[in-house]
Amino acid sequence: MRFVVIGAKRGLGLALTKKLLVEGHKVVAGVRERGIPESLSTFSIRYGDRLLVKPADVTNEEDIKSFAISAAGFLGKVDILCTVAGVSMPEDRAFPLHQCDVSAIRTTFAVNTLGPIIAVKYFYPVMEKGGKVLTITSEGVGVRSAYPGTPAYALSKTAATKVSGVLNASAEDVDFYSVHPGRVISDMNPNGEITAEESADGIYGITTGIIPVSRKVWYIDYKGNPMEM
Repeated sequence: MRFVVIGAKRGLGLALTKKLLVEGHKVVAGVRERGIPESLSTFSIRYGDRLLVKPADVTNEEDIKSFAISAAGFLGKVDILCTVAGVSMPEDRAFPLHQCDVSAIRTTFAVNTLGPIIAVKYFYPVMEKGGKVLTITSEGVGVRSAYPGTPAYALSKTAATKVSGVLNASAEDVDFYSVHPGRVISDMNPNGEITAEESADGIYGITTGIIPVSRKVWYIDYKGNPMEM
């Protein structure tokens, strides 16, 4: 299968990229910087015929447009697009919403909410009919709960989660899912409960059909279980 992973330098994106390559798939990996990061260098050498690493800054529309063109040139059509790139700003943890740093909120929304929208804008034309788009969101998006600790992150992920539902309602030939990756141990969550590799295994199952899912339930966790807004 032909995959695109945006946010492939570290964490879940890196683990998913490695899983896909080991399983024999063809991958275009998007990273924010120019060049191949050290975390992907070994895999670029080992799987050079099946891995293309390109810049993909989701806050830069022209960057994503160019990235999509490069991906289509390497893959032809795209079966699966995974937008993993996300950010949680230090300022978001330092101030409650009523004392927020507005610039930090803008940055958070630019990456976490607008980023997946921009990715779909330029990748939808090269998606295979029946393909899947997975946007990694969070469990903390429920509109009936309101954890105040990271307000910008929570609000941005709530909006990003709703994006998949709206896209499913407007584009019938591609399936869109918002996926809670589990409480992954990461720079943003050092107290997580599962490894990035465990989460990547589940997401791999969703993308390949090992774990059956339906576009009627578009907010799910990494095991394919329905989540509630």
